[in-house]
Amino acid sequence: MNSINVMYTILVFGFLLLGFIKYRQTIGEMRKEWGTRLQAKEEACREFSEESSRLEALVSEIINKEIMVVTLYEITKSMSVSIKFNSIFSIFSAFLKENFASFRKSELVILKGIDGRLTVDRTYRVCGVKETDLCESKMGYGALIELLIENVNAVYLTREKDELDFVKLHMDKETFVFFAIPLLSERKMVGILTVENLPFDDIERFTILAAQFALEIKKVLLYETVEELAITDGLTELYVRRYFFERLEEELKRSKRHNFKFIFLMIDIDNFKTINDTYGHLVGDVILKDVGRIIKENSREIDLAARYGGEEYSLVLPNTGREDGRVVAERIRGRIEENIFKAYDERLKVTVSVGVSVYPDDSSEVKGLVEKADKALYAAKDSGKNIVSVYGKPRIN
Repeated sequence: MNSINVMYTILVFGFLLLGFIKYRQTIGEMRKEWGTRLQAKEEACREFSEESSRLEALVSEIINKEIMVVTLYEITKSMSVSIKFNSIFSIFSAFLKENFASFRKSELVILKGIDGRLTVDRTYRVCGVKETDLCESKMGYGALIELLIENVNAVYLTREKDELDFVKLHMDKETFVFFAIPLLSERKMVGILTVENLPFDDIERFTILAAQFALEIKKVLLYETVEELAITDGLTELYVRRYFFERLEEELKRSKRHNFKFIFLMIDIDNFKTINDTYGHLVGDVILKDVGRIIKENSREIDLAARYGGEEYSLVLPNTGREDGRVVAERIRGRIEENIFKAYDERLKVTVSVGVSVYPDDSSEVKGLVEKADKALYAAKDSGKNIVSVYGKPRIN
C-alpha cells in the first residue's frame, strides 16, 4: 500500500513538474511573442512618426512654395505696370526686405555695350533691414563682369573659400557671402543682380525672383530703346527738337521755382550749304554727326543738347550764369575749329557761330530765350562767323 502511495505521489509530482516546465516554456514563448509584437509596434510607431514628420515637412514646403508663387505673382503684377528702372527696383527692394530679412545688401547693375565690351550704365542699391549705414558700394564692376562671363552662370562666393575673388571685387570686411546672377536678354548679359550675406537656403528662392526680375528688366530696356528712338536724332544722337522743348519747359519751371539762372545756346555750322554742295550730303552727314559729338563731349550730364534743325544745334546749361555760359560756348567753338573732320577721303576744317541768351536776364519765357539767342547768332554771322555772341553784350573774340 505504501509503495502504491509512493508511486502515486511520484507520478503526481512528475505530472506537476512536467506541467510546470510546459508552463514556463509557454510563458517564455508568450513573452518572446509579446516582445516581438511590441518591437514591431514600436517600429511601426517610429515609422509612422518619421512618415508624419516627412509629410509635415512636405506640406510645409508645398505651403512655402505656394506662398512664394502667390507672392511672385503679386510682385510681377506690381512690376508689370512699371516702365522705369527706379520703379521696379523699388518694388523689388520692398519684396527683398520683407522676404529675405537677413541679407546685407543687394545691387542691380545695368550694363551697356561700348565698342564690343560691356560697361556699367547705371546701378541701383538696397540695404538690408539690419543695416544702419548707407551700405555704400565699392564694387569692382569690371572684375564682376569678367567673373560672370568666365563662369557663364551665377556665382556663389564665400570669404573662406574665395578670398582672392573677394579682393578683386573690393568686398568690405562685413561681407562673408556673395551671390551674383547675370540677367540675360536674347542670350546677352544686360544686367547683374547681386546680394550679400544671403543664407545658402535662400539662394533658390532668390534665383527664382531674379529670373522674374530679368523679364521685367528686358521689358524696361525695350521701352527705353523705343523711347530713345523717339526722342533722339538718328544721325547726331542728340535730342530731337520736340523733346528738347519739352525738357526746356521743365527746366524753365525748375529754375523759376528755385530762382536759378540757365543758359540757352544756339549753334550753327558756318557755310554748311557750301560744304554740302561741294562734297555731297554723305560728307555733310559726317560733319553733322561729329559736330554733335563735340558738343556732347564738352557738355555736362545735366546739360540738354539737341539738333534744332538742319545744321543748327541747341544747348541748355542749367544753373549757369552769363559768363560761365560764354566760356562753355567759347570752348565748344574752339574745339570744333581745331578739329579735323574726316569724311571718307576728305579732310575738312569747320567752324561754328554761337548765340547766347540767359534766363531770366534776357527773357523769362522759352520763346523769348530762343529769339534772343537767334538774334545773337545772327550778330555772330554778321561779324564774320566763327564767333560767340552773347545777347545784349559786346562781342568777345
